[in-house]
Amino acid sequence: MTSITGSPPVHSARCEPLFRPKSVAVVGVSATTALSWGRIALDRLVRGGYDGEVVAVARGALDLPGVRTVGSLAEIGYGPDLVVLATPAETVPALVAQARDQGAGAVIVFAAGFAEDGNPQLQDRLRAAAGDLPVLGPNCLGVVSRPAGVQLSTTVFLDRERLAPGPVGIVTQSGAMGFVLADLLEQAGVGYSYYASVGNEACLSSTELGGYLLDQPDLDVLVLYLEGVRDAAGLRELGRQAAAAGKTVVALAVGRSAAGRQAALSHTAAVAGDHMLLAGLCRQEGIRLVTDDDQLVDAVLSARKGVRLPPVPRLAVLTMSGGAGGVLADSLTAMGVRVPPLSDATREQLAKAGGIEAADTNPVDLGGNIDRWLDRVEDLLGALDTDPELDGVVLYLTFGDRFREPYRRLAEAAAAMRTPAWFVWACAPPGELAQLGRPDTVLPSIGALVRRLRVLVPDVVPEPRRPSGGDRPIWTELRSAPVLAEAGIAHVPTVTANDAPPPWPGPYVLKGDASDVPHRARAGLVRVGVTADELPAATTALAARLREVSADPDRVVVIQPLVPHTVELSLGAVRDPIYGTAVLLGAGGDQAEDPSAPRRALVLPASPGQIAEFARWAEAVLGAPAAAVRSAVDGLLRVLDNHPEFAEIEANPLCVTDDGLIAVDALITTKEDSRD
Repeated sequence: MTSITGSPPVHSARCEPLFRPKSVAVVGVSATTALSWGRIALDRLVRGGYDGEVVAVARGALDLPGVRTVGSLAEIGYGPDLVVLATPAETVPALVAQARDQGAGAVIVFAAGFAEDGNPQLQDRLRAAAGDLPVLGPNCLGVVSRPAGVQLSTTVFLDRERLAPGPVGIVTQSGAMGFVLADLLEQAGVGYSYYASVGNEACLSSTELGGYLLDQPDLDVLVLYLEGVRDAAGLRELGRQAAAAGKTVVALAVGRSAAGRQAALSHTAAVAGDHMLLAGLCRQEGIRLVTDDDQLVDAVLSARKGVRLPPVPRLAVLTMSGGAGGVLADSLTAMGVRVPPLSDATREQLAKAGGIEAADTNPVDLGGNIDRWLDRVEDLLGALDTDPELDGVVLYLTFGDRFREPYRRLAEAAAAMRTPAWFVWACAPPGELAQLGRPDTVLPSIGALVRRLRVLVPDVVPEPRRPSGGDRPIWTELRSAPVLAEAGIAHVPTVTANDAPPPWPGPYVLKGDASDVPHRARAGLVRVGVTADELPAATTALAARLREVSADPDRVVVIQPLVPHTVELSLGAVRDPIYGTAVLLGAGGDQAEDPSAPRRALVLPASPGQIAEFARWAEAVLGAPAAAVRSAVDGLLRVLDNHPEFAEIEANPLCVTDDGLIAVDALITTKEDSRD
């Protein structure tokens, strides 16, 4: 990969023989065992419509039309574009060296038994034998390039009837998972054209293959399945390359949990990195990071539809059910999406279209007399489509058994709108949605809509709070950190960008500090891993973003050293009108708002034994030293005793380091009657 310069990389032809070979040699083809990997790969290549020269390296004669059989690579007489090794692991280095000496263009290695199996020395020998020869694998499931008729894999998925090739390429660190994603995409009506299983990435990386595929004119969406990020700079560059080309990268990454990291390590010898850092990098570079296979399908469908929404989108809801309108408004508002009142001009346009029998605000309630207004819905959608203050439109209708054709026309009308629109067709007649074939626009439920929007606006943030008489005053990190430090909760050293250059070497963390933007990461006000050379430009860019989202006159960019750590906690306290004061402890960082992440509450007053048990739970479940947690909780209790005006306190993340616990963010909210 080229260095990060902000312009798309110029890729060499290293990957061309993998995806468009003019000749293929398969080594390790059994003349007697039909289910050997070499024989399966060869059969699929021939049956898949490949029209280049095919050579089988086998010990016995083969009766396969169009396939030349030889006893060794040397007998071929030239270097094939692509050599496929379906031989035991110990034979691979010598065969790779032989392929290189003959002038082969690339090699695929199916065999396992290398670094992922505790044999890194064999993988080192493979890498040394390859030199500058591009080798895919080892421990991989091969390549599919449907435009070139290439099917070099052993998966039974390739035997199924499939959709026509589509504008999607899949690069995966797990061969089987990559084909699972391909199947799920095809079930959603999206075909794929390219697939590559990188295995252990001994020579060719996910990012190099991804960069090559993004250069292909027939590809719009690159799907990555990552069990570990070895090349963060290359991943950053993929995002920039895709953005420059108007394409999209969607990444499904494992490794958020200890179990996930261990599974990744045992599978492909990958070391799963810090998910918080990965999420930050993807956010910054426009890569859509998802957490499961359903989300990945949603992300690809949104990319194919070309939908992009602003950080705080404004949506209009048009529904036949007041109840459904309320559920939609609650669900959208809860995730930070705004459902604002419609403008007077738009309401006038709706009135001209007619058909609204219940409410014309937002949600717009058509009422239950579907026979009377169904022919007006397309005009109503048109009126909403012309409103410049709306970022999206949701149409919600139910059943439609007697109105299938009108509903189908509405689906097409929604798909054709300038403003992104989704049609929730709840309780549709059986098989209707599949026959309609509009999964990018037509969804079966409110839950499916919310899931789709979470992909489009994963870091959605409520409208920034402006200081006013009714808001609780917020103490930003600059003001909160000294209070916690005085009580014994250490905080990372912090300077403002207005001060002299930071006294520590990079890398740095940059944050926007403002009382009206308490959730800074969601608002794009956090930059992680900034080098000393990048610091001036990054500070300027973050200051500009801070001016966009904050009206706090005391807003400022702060700089901190990047703290090496093992575990992130979220430690806080809240004074609840029902339960009184409680201390809250759980997983921190980007897991703090994950409802499935472990967390506990300690409701005060609590005995020493209860506090000790609380700390032991933190050690057993969260991996934080019990003594350090006990000390931090004691410090938090001192803050509560000394400051009855505090309503909420939070240190998140509170990082576990070799020296104990250190907070790298803090926030305090005071009671409404405690302004100063």
